[in-house]
Amino acid sequence: MITVKIDSKEVEEMIKALPKTAGRAAEISLDKTARDIKTGMIEEMKHVFDRPVRYTLNSLQITPTYNHNMQASVWFREPDRMGQHYLVPQVEGGPRKTKGFERALDDKMFVPGKFARKTKAGNVSPGQLRQILSVLGRAERYAGYQANITHRSRKRNKRPRDYVWIKHRHGKLWPGVYERFATSRGLTARARRRAMRNDGSKVYQRGRSRHRAIYARGLRPVLLEGRQEKPVKPLLDFYGVAARIHAHRFERHFWKTFDRLLAR
Repeated sequence: MITVKIDSKEVEEMIKALPKTAGRAAEISLDKTARDIKTGMIEEMKHVFDRPVRYTLNSLQITPTYNHNMQASVWFREPDRMGQHYLVPQVEGGPRKTKGFERALDDKMFVPGKFARKTKAGNVSPGQLRQILSVLGRAERYAGYQANITHRSRKRNKRPRDYVWIKHRHGKLWPGVYERFATSRGLTARARRRAMRNDGSKVYQRGRSRHRAIYARGLRPVLLEGRQEKPVKPLLDFYGVAARIHAHRFERHFWKTFDRLLAR
């Protein structure tokens, strides 16, 4: 957290001489400087992070001056059910904070697999994450209410998804969440879209002849377990940027505000 305080002897002397006017000017200037720091930090995040999403850019909050305490602060919001904000390691280093869906999966850390559906920012689609947790019966740990897929909802869904969580390495399969998919050889794309029988086979018609093929079940990676012991290298120079903005803006805000208050 960065705390914006008065660090100018001239301003402190002016407050002692004219406590009411100069003190009010100082409070207004501290709040303005805090807003400048927040704006500058957003620009810094756009520069150091790769396509940050709006949620990340809106993660800063300002605590303005209160009851003549002569200080304001800028820091990250404390999100619900997360404790420390996930961007704090980007400022102070240390281990990465687990995300909400990771805590629902026994606090394991994951990286996107080849077949993960991603947003424009390169993150795994929230819809797919909810779908995975629902299929695996872990949705209530993430959402806070019962949202797991049931037998009835599985039958109602026209495009059901089937995910499996491999917790330990199995041959060439790395621990992670995989999506099951049907595989076959020698069939056209149109034929593969035909209805599947209960025994796992597909029947399709080609001309007058009738063909049948048994579909094997394959696995494709969606989420792969990452290394939890690797520390995060800080990218956001939070304190350095804030210090530069404070040194550049506070006194300017103060004297301009002080002159305006005196002219009233």
